[in-house]
Amino acid sequence: MFYNRPQILDLLAANNLKFAADAKGKPVLDLSRKQGMLTVEPTDPEPYTPAALYAALDGAQRAEKEFMKTGERTLVTDNRAKDSDYEAAKLIASHLTNKSLKTLASRGLHGRHAGDRAVMEEAVADLLYKGSFGRDLYTNAPIIGMDTQMGHTTANSLGGTDLRQELAAINMSLHDSEGKDRLEAIRRKKVQLDAMRAIEANPELLNDPDIQRLVMGDKTFIKDFIDKAEGYGFNMSGGRDISDSQGQIVGEKPFVINADEGSQVFVHTNGNGNGNGHKNGHAKTQKAFNELARKN
Repeated sequence: MFYNRPQILDLLAANNLKFAADAKGKPVLDLSRKQGMLTVEPTDPEPYTPAALYAALDGAQRAEKEFMKTGERTLVTDNRAKDSDYEAAKLIASHLTNKSLKTLASRGLHGRHAGDRAVMEEAVADLLYKGSFGRDLYTNAPIIGMDTQMGHTTANSLGGTDLRQELAAINMSLHDSEGKDRLEAIRRKKVQLDAMRAIEANPELLNDPDIQRLVMGDKTFIKDFIDKAEGYGFNMSGGRDISDSQGQIVGEKPFVINADEGSQVFVHTNGNGNGNGHKNGHAKTQKAFNELARKN
């Protein structure tokens, strides 16, 4: 059967999908309907790596600067003849149950209503085909195996409809930004990664006495930061050990990051315990942290 072909299985794997199967690994067939007998389910994504995240940000920066020069946004697949993977994607889409088809169509269309089965099959085939490249088709950054979301080439608030897979961590960080705002969001995310890399290389930065009062009232600051860094693929075991030893409540102590001269380091906290609320507490913490980062 077609669903056992290596090309079909590879195409699904590139999209972090697989056919639902029984205990023996045989695809489960739903023969109750005339159209659609196969169900797909997600596979566990590969972990992020710092290199992949930096590459994604570099690619997004290049793409945005190019757009600001030319006013054009293009995908690798634009004006390019579709290869055999597209035919394989169409074959998969035509054999999916309505439930699986609707789920994937909604993902591919970023939640927009897909319409009837024929329209959904077209949307799913496009989604699977785009995922087969293993790269962000707009920025050319590698995405294969990692957690992805559908990203707009143009901000959604500006009517962006062209979609392609991009790393979920980057998609969530850049949000609905465009032009200079997007470049600033990219810069801020790079600074966050730089901070994580600095602590990975030198966990003792967490013990810097100059800023131990900075987030003293925030009981989760360090823990949240380290958790996120580990989720991005940084080895934060040294930083976690130091953080745990600083007090009974993980995250009571602040940290300092080495940054290039003129750099700004942006951090997010849950407040600083001064009673002024999240908004003012965050702003004061960030301003003080940026000033200290410039001196190191």
